[in-house]
Amino acid sequence: MTHLSSSSIMQKTYTSHTEVSFHVLIDNHYVHVTFMPHTLGGSSLTTDDVRLQEAIEAHRFFGTRVVLGSVAGQQETAYPQTRHEIAENHGKTAGMAEKQSPLELHFSSLSDAKDHIANTWGISRTMLRCRAQMETVALEHGVKLIID
Repeated sequence: MTHLSSSSIMQKTYTSHTEVSFHVLIDNHYVHVTFMPHTLGGSSLTTDDVRLQEAIEAHRFFGTRVVLGSVAGQQETAYPQTRHEIAENHGKTAGMAEKQSPLELHFSSLSDAKDHIANTWGISRTMLRCRAQMETVALEHGVKLIID
C-alpha cells in the first residue's frame, strides 16, 4: 500500500447554483455523483479522488451547471473554472487568448448545430429555437457556427 503525503493530494470543491446529480464514467464503470444541497439554494461536492475530479471536469455539465469552487491549499484564481477557460489557457500564453478569434465549427444543417450545442454544453434545445440564439450561445463559448 502506497502512502501519499498530504501535499500531493488536492482537495477540490465543485459548486452549482442548483441541486445536481449525474453519472460519470470511471474505469469503465458509471458512478453516480450527487452534490450536497445547501440551505439557501445551490449545492456542492468536495473530493480528493483524482479520478473523480477528472471525470467531473470531463462531464458536459462542467463549466455550465458545475464550476470549480476552490482547491484546498491553493488560491481559487490559480485554476481555470470552466471548460472554456481551460481551452483558452491550454497552449497559450497570457494575453494571447484575448487576441484569438473564435473557433469556427462547420455544420450541414441548423439541426446538427443545435444537437452539437445541446450535447456539448448542456443547453436545452428549447432555448435554441432560432439561428440567432444558437449563434449567441456558441459565441459565449468561444465558437462561431458556420452552416454550410
